[in-house]
Amino acid sequence: MRIRAILFDKDGTLVDLRATWVPRYRAAAAALARAAGRPEPFARELLRRLGWDPIAGSLAADSPLLWATNRTIAGRWAAERELRPLRSIGIDPEALALAELEDEERHPPRPLGDVAGLFRRLAERGLALGLATMDREEAARRGAERLGIAERLRFVAGCDSGFGHKPEPGMALAFCAAVGVRPAEVLMVGDSPADLAMARAAGLGLAVAVRSGGARETDLAPLADRLLEDVHGLEALLDGLGPPRASIGSHPGPPATD
Repeated sequence: MRIRAILFDKDGTLVDLRATWVPRYRAAAAALARAAGRPEPFARELLRRLGWDPIAGSLAADSPLLWATNRTIAGRWAAERELRPLRSIGIDPEALALAELEDEERHPPRPLGDVAGLFRRLAERGLALGLATMDREEAARRGAERLGIAERLRFVAGCDSGFGHKPEPGMALAFCAAVGVRPAEVLMVGDSPADLAMARAAGLGLAVAVRSGGARETDLAPLADRLLEDVHGLEALLDGLGPPRASIGSHPGPPATD
């Protein structure tokens, strides 16, 4: 395979989900519980309703916490029957949750290891690098600056960039057009089924899943050509790239299909 470009998801792939987003989710749920005058267990229940398993520390495959925009997540919580009455007393539960979800000062994006060094080395290989996230584009660009990768990116797309939402193929195809490569020459790396489904829908050459996010391996494997511990396994993958569905390490992907 000839890979000329890599498209990255952001949260759970480059940004530590547990150190960055889980605290935001918990803060939003706690703020909603307080506003509703309900005890702490209700905050945990709000998280559970959106697919978070606090014991396993993982998210269900269909959890909006894995793939949805912050506004969608806030809207889902605001629609819960216990929170709908808040509007009658002048409290907007969606705005309340959104303020916590987008608080970059209290919960700045924390990288999963030396992503700046990784991007430098990937760029030195001549690879075009891009970012596709369900965060807002402006927030994604700020996050890229914080991570030290902004200057390496030739493409950044967020939920409001006009290319559609994951798992639709729009962001991936826009990346191909922006950097001048065919979809078959692109590797997509992400931590959610939505990332991998986008890669499939766009006809990308390789869909790579990482275990560093909140998704369960059993939900990732059926859609992934490769399964890595984290994004730092990419260089070894590129060095020894074999048949599209060969496995990396001890975790094989699904069987080859024609």
